[in-house]
Amino acid sequence: MGIVEKVETRLERQAHLMGLMMERLGVDQELAGQEQLGLSLARAVRSCVFCRHSDACESWLNGCSEHQPGLGPDFCGNRQFFGAHS
Repeated sequence: MGIVEKVETRLERQAHLMGLMMERLGVDQELAGQEQLGLSLARAVRSCVFCRHSDACESWLNGCSEHQPGLGPDFCGNRQFFGAHS
């Protein structure tokens, strides 16, 4: 697998995990996208793309199948961002 495929796979996985996390935590995505002209959401996306806890995130998401408003797991770099928008 070449570098482009690795990057594409990583971006797809992280986007999927972030979307699931926002859904499970009840994040108002529209409101989050409007804050600071979208800069807060852009920061959160970058944080997720470069996160080193993808496996833990996936495990946490697999363990909670229901909507759980509020803060995400302790290891999440976007925990406060998600909490502020749910």
